[in-house]
Amino acid sequence: MKLSTRLLSGTALLAALLFGGATAASAAAPAGADAIQARVDRVLVEFPGGVQTGPGEVTWGGGEAILTIVDEASTGFSTFAVGSCATGNMCAYTGVNQTGSRIIFTSCTAANSVSPLGSPVRSIANARNSGLAFGFNGTTPNVIVSAGDYVNTNAKVTRVGC
Repeated sequence: MKLSTRLLSGTALLAALLFGGATAASAAAPAGADAIQARVDRVLVEFPGGVQTGPGEVTWGGGEAILTIVDEASTGFSTFAVGSCATGNMCAYTGVNQTGSRIIFTSCTAANSVSPLGSPVRSIANARNSGLAFGFNGTTPNVIVSAGDYVNTNAKVTRVGC
């Protein structure tokens, strides 16, 4: 009985590989990959001028703003650890302690909207060598981040700037 069960399972697997290659490849994709790509597609439509530059990544202005989308439903996995905001940038995250989806800003322009994140900002990092970074609600700064530091926040943040 065990041999026939194994033979049947092996035959089913072989048939799936031979006749359902696309299905097998889809099943091998990471959980949430389709949802992440759907979010990328929506961001590209809602925020013109962006270009998809990688899986779950959209870039504007030749790198002035970079959005990275992750599967936030994943448990026990943090894509971005402390220090993930590269030197010279300001980053906003949907999770505390620099976790979740992130958007990177390389300049201090007033147009640094966090709207493409699609979720509230819960942490901001300032990886610039000097100066303060701010989380703004409109024109009002309500989060202050020192150079080389990050801050968790529950404040409403609509853009990040210097």
